Amino acid sequence: MKPILKSTILPAITGLLILSQSAFAQNRNNNSTNTDVSSSNKRFWEANLPGGNYMVALDRISAINTHSYYIEGLLVHEVNIQINGAGLVRFYAFEVIGENNKSNIATNITKRAKELINQNGKRVGVDTNTSVHKEYAVTTHSLTVEYRLFDKGDIDGLYNSLKRAWRENRGRSFTIK
Repeated sequence: MKPILKSTILPAITGLLILSQSAFAQNRNNNSTNTDVSSSNKRFWEANLPGGNYMVALDRISAINTHSYYIEGLLVHEVNIQINGAGLVRFYAFEVIGENNKSNIATNITKRAKELINQNGKRVGVDTNTSVHKEYAVTTHSLTVEYRLFDKGDIDGLYNSLKRAWRENRGRSFTIK
């Protein structure tokens, strides 16, 4: 039991405690949906998200990518769009390592940590479902625009919409409600 605690549960708890001050949480509204439709404006790809809106001219995109990585007890899923020039936009969602574990201990610890994060967010007036945490010079730079999404399904839907618009050179609008 001790090796399991050290390798799985303790890093997850540590990550959650660190992030509680940043007001990160994953309480997806069961009524939220995402849509991907052709846009009447054929030159642009647009994302309408709970945390803001983003629009880019298709001919300005130089690269898109999606990937996942681990950081401080979290699994981060990310989509990046590079545009001609110095701009970069990043869309990400995360899940706590062990969140989908079948262990009752890990599930209960994760659930309680999320409750604490939500309470802290409400106390300071932060929407923990869509807030992005930035520490300039450490986690990002001034030319990066970031959006936090709810889960990997939203990341996949956004990437597929973007990829389709760029490949077909046809405007699309991706929306999460």
